[in-house]
Amino acid sequence: MIFKIPVGLCMVRAPSLFLVASMSQSSSRYAHIDSLRAIAALLVVWMHTSEVFVKVAAPGISNSLFGMAHTLDFGRIGVVAFFAVSGFVIPSSLSGDRLSGSLSFAIKRFFRLYPLYWLSIPFGLLTTWYLWGKEVSLQTILWNLTMVQEAAGFVSIQGLYWTLQTELVFYGLCVLLFLSGGLRSPLVLAALVFVCHATFLMPQVLGFLGLPAPFELSPVMNFLLLHLGIMFWGALYRCWHDLEKGSLFLAVLVFGFALGWLSLAGLVVAYDRMIEPNEGLFRLYVPYGLGIFGFLVLAQWVRLRGRLLVWLGTISYSIYLFHPVVMYPLLWLVKHDATGLLRGWPLWLYMVVTLAGVVVVSALTYRWVEQPAMRLGSGLARKRAAALTPA
Repeated sequence: MIFKIPVGLCMVRAPSLFLVASMSQSSSRYAHIDSLRAIAALLVVWMHTSEVFVKVAAPGISNSLFGMAHTLDFGRIGVVAFFAVSGFVIPSSLSGDRLSGSLSFAIKRFFRLYPLYWLSIPFGLLTTWYLWGKEVSLQTILWNLTMVQEAAGFVSIQGLYWTLQTELVFYGLCVLLFLSGGLRSPLVLAALVFVCHATFLMPQVLGFLGLPAPFELSPVMNFLLLHLGIMFWGALYRCWHDLEKGSLFLAVLVFGFALGWLSLAGLVVAYDRMIEPNEGLFRLYVPYGLGIFGFLVLAQWVRLRGRLLVWLGTISYSIYLFHPVVMYPLLWLVKHDATGLLRGWPLWLYMVVTLAGVVVVSALTYRWVEQPAMRLGSGLARKRAAALTPA
């Protein structure tokens, strides 16, 4: 009976969250998840700030700070961790009656994501387009309001918006699974993880071996499947977590997946160092292996609950969306400084100054945009759910 999976216990109700929604507000049980978000957000900021300031920074340690972030792709590691966190927390926010539960979920998700996202668009236009003399069409701006602009063939105002589009696809799939009754089934989740990653890896492995692939998907679809698979793995880990580690079968699936990716990353490193350097392979598999295994370590064993990290995790959605809004004007000032006083600083100083500005801006946007929007969404969701509930 050790392999029996009590499906009904999987994914008990938890707060509805994405990136920044703070579990610690309702229970310290998940404070470490907020800390994990903070670390993921800081990795993304490290990657981007080191990339843009390394050319104007003083040599020396600057090369190391950038080189480490670039080689391991800190930004990708952070995004992978974010996707796993979404898998851990998002499906469990769908509960109750299928119709009212789905509607409540959609309302809360809308008010969680869109208000701050919309605010970031004009600031993104100013700081990443107009400030640098670049033009963008009105049609592109309008499509960006939908959050699915890239699916329609339009560029994102800020390049990092692509992750939000992936989140929307995941939300839609979660709703479909909830309506069909499959969202609570570990076997369904495991099957989705397998299909997504097998579809991504099979052409890669066969191509590496010089064999023809039975199918070929676009790069966008390939990586969408990879990221969805990571999210569903996060949901599978939540199942095992909520069952209080009662299923050896689930443990094998959850930990086997993470160890598999870590082993794959290790093989790529060995190939790169001992046989033939291959930056493409290295920068593809190593960040994913580190991101997946790093999530598991921080979620399961090294549970950081320091107040500063938890608070940064609470505002991490703002940090994610608004760090370019702070970073690019600072870069513009450095490049247009006639006195030269702003050039040649150590890279770490540019990074610290940028991060300080980002934290201040994010604290303000969280206080005045995110929190009111979340309260409004929760209130509307309760009203709609009450209206749909039979007397």
